[in-house]
Amino acid sequence: MGRSSITSRAALTALGIAFTLAVPLHGSAAGADSADHMPLGPAELITQASAPQTLAPGVTYQKFTQGHSTDEWTVWVPGTNGAETISDWAAARARADALVAKGFEAHIDTFDVPAAADTASGRVGYGVRSGRFAPGDRAGADALKVRLADAGFGGRVLYTAEDGRPSTGPWEVRVVRVQPTADVALKAVHGQDVAGAETVRAMAKAAGALVAVNGSEFNLGGGAYEGIPQGLYVQENVILGAANNGRTALLLDGVGGRARVAEINTTLAVTAPNEDKQTVDGINRVPGTVLGCGGVGGDTRMVGNLVVETTLPWRNVRCADADETVIFRPEWGPATPSHGSGVDSIDVVMNGNWVVQSVREPAGGPIPPGGRVLQGIGKDAVWLREHAVVGAPFKPGATIHDAAGRSVVTPALSAVAGGGPALVRGGEVWINTAANGMTQFDGKPNNTLLQRHPRTVAGVAGSGELILVTIDGRYEGVSVGATWPEAAEVMKWLGAQDAVGLGSGGDTTLIINDTLYNRPMDMWGTTHRERPLSNAVAVVPR
Repeated sequence: MGRSSITSRAALTALGIAFTLAVPLHGSAAGADSADHMPLGPAELITQASAPQTLAPGVTYQKFTQGHSTDEWTVWVPGTNGAETISDWAAARARADALVAKGFEAHIDTFDVPAAADTASGRVGYGVRSGRFAPGDRAGADALKVRLADAGFGGRVLYTAEDGRPSTGPWEVRVVRVQPTADVALKAVHGQDVAGAETVRAMAKAAGALVAVNGSEFNLGGGAYEGIPQGLYVQENVILGAANNGRTALLLDGVGGRARVAEINTTLAVTAPNEDKQTVDGINRVPGTVLGCGGVGGDTRMVGNLVVETTLPWRNVRCADADETVIFRPEWGPATPSHGSGVDSIDVVMNGNWVVQSVREPAGGPIPPGGRVLQGIGKDAVWLREHAVVGAPFKPGATIHDAAGRSVVTPALSAVAGGGPALVRGGEVWINTAANGMTQFDGKPNNTLLQRHPRTVAGVAGSGELILVTIDGRYEGVSVGATWPEAAEVMKWLGAQDAVGLGSGGDTTLIINDTLYNRPMDMWGTTHRERPLSNAVAVVPR
């Protein structure tokens, strides 16, 4: 990232602040040439590694630390429209001039995004900052934020490691390796139900897991249905969440070995007693709301003031679809969701053989033990009403396939969608941000690749070894986190042939033998806590 100090031209001489143009961002990860240096920060930093700990035959744990604090605390002042990142240089300069006019120091950082495998490089915009405070002096930045607010400026206290500028850390990286010969099962697990959220520790304990890390990103802040996973979720060959089609996922005990990373699509349908066929939009989610988009047709999202139809995935975006059919299984929870009076909705209640037992209108009610419920809204409610016959069966159909159209289904398949993009392919850094919905709607890059956060990453070595990694972050003096390119370099350094990011940020959690091994952080400057999540990747002794 480039940095410019800025003032109004008339005030330059009086304040003695030089005016310089913004400088492009340079990559902060060093090469992985040396075994004693993780590819994080300058090459002269030395990695400290703990002795490998054997958790079970074929399962080991090791911790790596590196670096020291040199970043700064500052206050990020948003533009006049409230957005932190300002797309126009002149607008950023005007905002900085306004700060200087009221006696505040101002500087501008430039955000240039490097190219990814499927996204061109580009400039995201500019950030206007005020104040520079040394590591350990957050109080100075907090006090400046108050003074800025009194002067009419909003602001957010920022530790500059967060925005992806070159950093010296420090970092804490924890690595669990599971050999393909280890006598364990690799599973995706959730809590009491799919709709609710629980901590990784609770999920691990219920599954009897030796090791567990956070899995999918999810409907954080979703109220009663907070635990809904964003995208693919499969547990022992049962689809519990449909894919945001084309996003990268971690497959466990599937085709091609114990673990695999691939871009995944799901196709779902039901056939009525009269042989009419209907596309199913999702499994175990609220009809009408598609978290992460990437549905099968009819999905729309807001782009500015426009409603745009799309079938592409968009990370953390909620697409809408007024006409949907969704399957609910008992794993969802005790009852299907209900809808407002303005929504035409219906529940077709079936037994485990998909034989219709009853029809509920409007939708919302118990899911029978071992049964299924087809819920329709809008035009799909009309179709179900016309085709549901009590005592007659629907026939389900489902496929899970990779980008080449090959089925990935096996009797023991578990899978979770990545929270991040693919990071490594064929042993080289390979990041597919566009395929994972991490761009602007017009395909231009956003700041996904710049932000430094806690990360959970899964990789597969050439031997078939599963590598589960957590990189702590948001903790000044302990661990600042990683950008996605940095996380990719770490996975390559660890020997991954393929890798994908899982949930990150405050989700990042590592549990070993019912003990929390890392420091999950929701925000900088807070106390670490175990966040309730959607699901987890678990290593379970047989």
